[in-house]
Amino acid sequence: MLRDVPVKTGATFEEYVAFETTSDVRHEFIDGNLFRMAGGTRRHNFVTNRLTMKLFDVALQKGCVVYSSDVIVRLPSGKGFYPDVFVTCDPSMDSAQVVQRPCIIIEVLSTSTEIFDRREKWEQYQQIPTLEQYVLLSQSEPVAEVYSRRGQEWMYERVAGDAALRFPLLELQFALSEIYAGASAIAFDETESADS
Repeated sequence: MLRDVPVKTGATFEEYVAFETTSDVRHEFIDGNLFRMAGGTRRHNFVTNRLTMKLFDVALQKGCVVYSSDVIVRLPSGKGFYPDVFVTCDPSMDSAQVVQRPCIIIEVLSTSTEIFDRREKWEQYQQIPTLEQYVLLSQSEPVAEVYSRRGQEWMYERVAGDAALRFPLLELQFALSEIYAGASAIAFDETESADS
């Protein structure tokens, strides 16, 4: 993914968080640089919201919390990202704006961010010791790519259509197609930018 010129350079993580509290636009924090995030599409928003709804109450019952795209995840490398949806069950190192121990992260793919989500973000997310699942969701069709931690290894599974999307940590599973029910009424335009 080609990035724009950073809007701020040479920042500490604390300066980044302070900047975000007054900014109208979200930024990712990479090696001291703040990069403006792309805007979202209606389809991207729909898929993100449907998934959040499916996870939210179940996560609360397990003592966990679901967040979607307005809370920063601080990575062991010091980078800061806004995942589309994530679950955390350990708030011990969290602040009002930052979570450090997510256990599930989900990104909804878009043309403008897919390569970054598949490569750089995935490489960084694997360093989070509490992370158990990384899920990539298509916004155009019911397809999910699921990476699950098994000891020191990551297992890959592709889920499509009515196949079950499973979240073992939450003891939850449902047909992937449920996330996309109603999405066909929302225009999908590959040329639109979508949220990271």
